[in-house]
Amino acid sequence: MAHKIIINLKIELSLNTSPICSICGQPIEPKQRMSLDHYIPKCHGGTDTADNLFPAHTICNSIKNDLMPDEFEQQKQELYQTALDNWHLKRKDKIILENALKHMR
Repeated sequence: MAHKIIINLKIELSLNTSPICSICGQPIEPKQRMSLDHYIPKCHGGTDTADNLFPAHTICNSIKNDLMPDEFEQQKQELYQTALDNWHLKRKDKIILENALKHMR
C-alpha cells in the first residue's frame, strides 16, 4: 500500500509545473532530480503516508538524511556548505546548493 501512495504522489507531482522543494524552498525544475522527503524520517517513526511525504530536490533530501526537522534546521547552513565544499556534485546540484545558501544568509 505504501508504495502505491508514493508512486501516486510522484506522478501527481511530476504533472505539477513546478513543485517547490520542501527542504530548500526553491522550485524543482523539470530537469532537476526530485524525490519525496519524509518530513519525519522513517527511522524516527515517520510513515509513508501523504501527510508525511513532500517533494524535494534529491540533493536536498540527501543532505537532510535522517535528521528530524528541528535538528536539520539548526544545522542546515553548515550541512549545505559541507556538501558544497566536499561532495562531488553535478553542476545542477551545485547550483541548487549555492542558491539555497544565498537565501539562508
